[in-house]
Amino acid sequence: MTSAKALFCVLCAVAFEGVSAWSAEDARPNVLFILSDDLNAEGSGMGHPQCRTPHLDRLAEESVRFTRAFCQFPLCAPSRASMMTGQYPLKNGVGGNGRRVDVDRVTMPKHFANHGYWTARVSKVYHMGIPVDIIEGTSGLDHAPSWTEAFNVPALETMTPGRIVDFTNPEGIAVFAQERVKWAAAQEAGAPYKMPGPARGQYAVVEVAEENAGLLPDAMATDRAIDLLRARAADARPFFLAVGLVRPHFPFVSSEGALSPYVASTLSVPEVPEGDHADIPKQSISAVLHFDREVLQELRRGYYGAITFMDRQVGRLLGELDGLGLREKTIVVFVSDHGYLLGEHHMWKKNLLWEEAIRGPLMIDAPGFSGGMTVDHVVELVDLYPTIAALAGLTGDPGLQGQSLVPLLEDPKVRLKRTDALIQTGSGFGLRRDRW
Repeated sequence: MTSAKALFCVLCAVAFEGVSAWSAEDARPNVLFILSDDLNAEGSGMGHPQCRTPHLDRLAEESVRFTRAFCQFPLCAPSRASMMTGQYPLKNGVGGNGRRVDVDRVTMPKHFANHGYWTARVSKVYHMGIPVDIIEGTSGLDHAPSWTEAFNVPALETMTPGRIVDFTNPEGIAVFAQERVKWAAAQEAGAPYKMPGPARGQYAVVEVAEENAGLLPDAMATDRAIDLLRARAADARPFFLAVGLVRPHFPFVSSEGALSPYVASTLSVPEVPEGDHADIPKQSISAVLHFDREVLQELRRGYYGAITFMDRQVGRLLGELDGLGLREKTIVVFVSDHGYLLGEHHMWKKNLLWEEAIRGPLMIDAPGFSGGMTVDHVVELVDLYPTIAALAGLTGDPGLQGQSLVPLLEDPKVRLKRTDALIQTGSGFGLRRDRW
């Protein structure tokens, strides 16, 4: 524990006992909750041999890193709902991308707001359709009662000027250029814009000139979040700021600088044996696509470039937090909603019970706890609500189904009451235990 963090922890404890010159509200830690999208565990501060994430690597050294963190549903809306409600999909009712959290549910940020925190969302925290809600600048399935303030970041996504390659719909590139003009006209007129289906660009890699990087949603979200942090630095009221970074969710959009470290021909790809599906249950086979090795490498280059661009935004956020003198009294959480398949078993994306889809990164840097530790205990994203509430000294909501991970922050070798993870998909359930 650093001396500054230790001092802060003591002051918090004294303040809560009511004998400090500080008020309890002054002593409470802030929360910076950074949520990535479709980021698998291997590409994020976990020592990936090819994907470059220097800022997440640094955060991993400063935080407690959970190597076996499993989502409750490998799909955006239900996974994010489970995090924010502290409940499994069967209880909170969000079992797919078309459902939203009940308006009366006391979510994690709402719980903090009820205890005097200023709460804000920037970009995607609850479910938004990517790229549609980003392009249209709409809130998707947001839970408005969670936030004191909420901000969307309309951006061009696949229509951003630059080099575009679409590996499943090459003719769609002409549509991107046409729609870019319509989008810009709608923005200038203050009118709504509706994205047509062909502008989605699912298996597209978009390379944007460095000078246009400010047009990308994660850069825009970080700009807004930095402005909010600067405003909060002068306010004694504690904050809960959730920043949604939409990369590396498809389309794989990033800047020239973020893509330049990657040479496609040098990137490894999954080796899938002949007849791999012969002994796999049919329910476990979905989203199968067969790409040539060269295309697989280009798609991996796009995915890694998007991660590197997102990583830079994490670095900007943490740098600002440090510069404002807020880091030592802020709980920093970095997590992804779930993992991602990139051609393993010839399968793609998520909503499957394969390890690549259900496991993602989780790092927690909290005042009073030593960093640089690794936890191999199986944990769940449903555990985040009770954990962050406990770190802030808040009594947990009685409807929570997760368990606090604070004991693991103190001792990575301790065994919690629950040692497995329950994961749901549209076609069934999985139980991830220590070995199986």
